[in-house]
Amino acid sequence: MMSKKQVLMAFKKRGLSISPAALNAVLNLLSYSSSSNDDQHENTKDDTSMLNSLLDEIKIRLMESSNPSLVVSRELLEQVVAGMTRDANDVMEEAMQLLDLNNGVPKLHYDIMKKRFSLVAPGSGRQGGETPAGSGGLFGEAEDKVDMFLQRYALIYQRLMRQENFRPKLTSGVSYHPDISADDNDDDDYDGYNRSQDEHVKITPLEGLLGSKGTKILLGMIVQVEEGQYYLEDPTAQIPMDLSRIEFRSSGFITENSICLVEGETQDGILVVAKIGQPIYETRHDAIQAIGLQNSDLFGAIPTLSEYSKLQEEEIKHGQDAMFVLLSDVYLDDPVVMTRLEKLFDGFQDYDPLPVFVFMGDFASRYPSAAESNANEIITGYFDDLANVICKTPKIATKGKFILVPGQNDPGIGGIMPRSQIPDYFTSGLRSKVKNVHLVSNPCRLRFFSQEIVICRLDVLSKLRRDCLVDPPPLSMGESGKSQDSQKQQKLENTNPLVQHAIQTILNQGHLCPVPLSSLPIYWNYDHLLRLYPPPDAIILGDKTAEAYFETYGDCDVMNPGAFHTDGSFLAFSPVDMSSGTRKADCEFSQIE
Repeated sequence: MMSKKQVLMAFKKRGLSISPAALNAVLNLLSYSSSSNDDQHENTKDDTSMLNSLLDEIKIRLMESSNPSLVVSRELLEQVVAGMTRDANDVMEEAMQLLDLNNGVPKLHYDIMKKRFSLVAPGSGRQGGETPAGSGGLFGEAEDKVDMFLQRYALIYQRLMRQENFRPKLTSGVSYHPDISADDNDDDDYDGYNRSQDEHVKITPLEGLLGSKGTKILLGMIVQVEEGQYYLEDPTAQIPMDLSRIEFRSSGFITENSICLVEGETQDGILVVAKIGQPIYETRHDAIQAIGLQNSDLFGAIPTLSEYSKLQEEEIKHGQDAMFVLLSDVYLDDPVVMTRLEKLFDGFQDYDPLPVFVFMGDFASRYPSAAESNANEIITGYFDDLANVICKTPKIATKGKFILVPGQNDPGIGGIMPRSQIPDYFTSGLRSKVKNVHLVSNPCRLRFFSQEIVICRLDVLSKLRRDCLVDPPPLSMGESGKSQDSQKQQKLENTNPLVQHAIQTILNQGHLCPVPLSSLPIYWNYDHLLRLYPPPDAIILGDKTAEAYFETYGDCDVMNPGAFHTDGSFLAFSPVDMSSGTRKADCEFSQIE
């Protein structure tokens, strides 16, 4: 074992001093290491090697520190040793972080006057008008509803103003009249707007229509002020619309409360719409560059670019073996479903590391009426049965991770989004038998290393179709998919064009379900939980009104595992796949008979 003098000398050679408490800790560490080996010569070599590794890591930590010190404290030493002794399981444990309605998702706020972003902590109120409304309670005030729609508009407006075809060219005096063609669907163009080097699209505020003539391009939200009459509204004014003479419409669903680019002319106080389309999509990389890493990190886990780079390195090193097994509509009251779950767990119990199981509701085909005397016991029994099935594979029960996302009909306050977690009362037996069960709200967000994944159980396709005001144009099979590799090609070619329209709608709108509040009530204070700006790396969407699919739009992967109760279909999702030499996601559709 090395002496105290030798340890002090080793630190001195590196230009470091060490506190007495830290020195004693180093000596104890070396003593513990030497006690496992009886060979004195080998002990000396091992001690020297360990001390050198420790000093190397300390130097790295001090260089990265914003306030470096030449004196090594016990606290710094403990951090270094903890980092050096991390194994793959520790890394995977730290790689995952959940945010939902219960633990609070910060709100990205854009001040349209100051052109400034800020990340507002949950429950923050107004501060001199610089932060959004909100008392932090579940039910907001009237100003929260106004702020909800203003922020939806502001986030899309600033996004458009940074696009090249919407930025004025200082050297050009040419006015621009957009030529829209449905044949051009490149991501760099707004749904068919042909862009010229010396031309730009000028968006006219609605108040600017007063007394003006000719065709104008507008950005606004479609609202229904009076029954049967739709208006276009922006922060300055509103004007009734005539949608009967539309010559062109872009891909995606145009619904009430969606924000659209409109080209038209005012006739007798009515805006006659000739062309209408979705806002242009902005990639996650471009959005984060514009917003800033500090304001886009909802999880508070990536404070600097260097930390972001480190996470990406660890993601490639440790994340390739990670897998998420996705199931939706897991009816625990159906014996066939329970049998399928047994087969599922049996098939994955030998995996190392074990996958993360994401179960989305509804968790019963029919719940008992509240009037029934034993209703609570019946519902509790469903989750107890799930616990019993999981416990048949002890490894999964002790080491597996489960994320339970409620459906609209599951116990709790349903019908309003975001929907809170399944009450603890019903899952106490499950949580006592299965070690790692996370009950989350719907939707929720998951951080996996540097990636952000949104998980939501909502029948988006049926809601968008029901509230659609303008029929979308026809799409060819697989048109919107951008990642057409051999493993996904067959699934993409069979994707329903309506699903492609739905995916484009939610990502272009930056919202999980941009439909009127009468169709999908939302807590005004927590609308930001449903926003998709900046776009996440992946969206896991449980939608029983659509078939299973995996699509990539822009740089965002969107997937639906299908309804497990119908044919036993589920999806194995790998966020990190390096088989092609570049980092991307991969998936595999499976089925249990």
